[in-house]
Amino acid sequence: MVKQCSQNKGIIITVICACLLLAAYSCYALLAHTVFAPRVIADEYLTAIAKGDYATATELGKPNLTTSQQILLSNRVAKSQSARISEPRVTSMTRESDGTYTIGISYELNRKTYDDSIAIARSGSQYLLFNKWTIIRPLLKQLTFNAPTAHDNFVVNDVHVSTHHAEITSYVDDSRTMAFTAYPGTYTVKADTGKYFNTNELTIHLNADGAPFDRYIEIKPNGELKTAIAQTLHNELNECATMKTLRKDGCPFGYTPIFLSGEEPAITNISWAMESYPTIDDLQLNGTYSTRYDGRVKRVFEAPDDFNKDIRRIWTDYETFSVDGTYTIDGDKIRLHMDSYGSYY
Repeated sequence: MVKQCSQNKGIIITVICACLLLAAYSCYALLAHTVFAPRVIADEYLTAIAKGDYATATELGKPNLTTSQQILLSNRVAKSQSARISEPRVTSMTRESDGTYTIGISYELNRKTYDDSIAIARSGSQYLLFNKWTIIRPLLKQLTFNAPTAHDNFVVNDVHVSTHHAEITSYVDDSRTMAFTAYPGTYTVKADTGKYFNTNELTIHLNADGAPFDRYIEIKPNGELKTAIAQTLHNELNECATMKTLRKDGCPFGYTPIFLSGEEPAITNISWAMESYPTIDDLQLNGTYSTRYDGRVKRVFEAPDDFNKDIRRIWTDYETFSVDGTYTIDGDKIRLHMDSYGSYY
């Protein structure tokens, strides 16, 4: 009787243990396929992108980029809801032969639905029992546009970027194509020009189809720049007109006298006076400018007569000239360099 009770007790304990193990396994399986499943991180990732929490999304799917190249992966870019994707969802999950998962997804942007995918792989374990998953192919696209090579700074969704943030830069003639890594969304792009240039604004819908490669940022000098350069040029020419010599480096007008006697006599009392200023004719984005051949300056000096060197006389004449040079902009201030050639005599 005692032996039979012991056997029954052993069976009961065995059954209880089996039930506990079954329950533990069921609980483990449930957690492994729900809380710790690859789909969970995919859902979390897509939700972060749709909410504009790009910092969290970038932490979940770390891109192989330098810090500067991640400038458009910040929350600042996604402040406006219209700039972000909506209605993201997982549509499929395929286990590949190498153990990674390809996650099919869809989302809406600009009233259209797009299909795309990301990839997830095991990256260790958590809580000793469960797999830890990492996004190895994030939902990243290339935001591309063309702009003149002479300009480096741009504004994308109110975030200031420059060419050193671009992952790819290619050159064709005087323009270049820049590519910035970004999440799918709507982006407004323009040049960061300041007050002296005009630029257009592009709206680019970046989606699963990528972005068009023919979007061009135009940058052109405006009337304010022309006025500012003209005023600065007047000041520089007025300074040149104070010289007491026949020619000076950095001044576009001057005089080389030729005397019939073949000798170079003493020339004194040299003075210059501006009569009219040349008209700005061409302004380039690369910092060069030129004027028409319509500047006019009065020249006066004292020198011997051509036929009688013992007689000194006043020589008066006028010179027409143009100016070529370069300009730089520092805030609102214009600095000019005038090439020394451009005088005609």
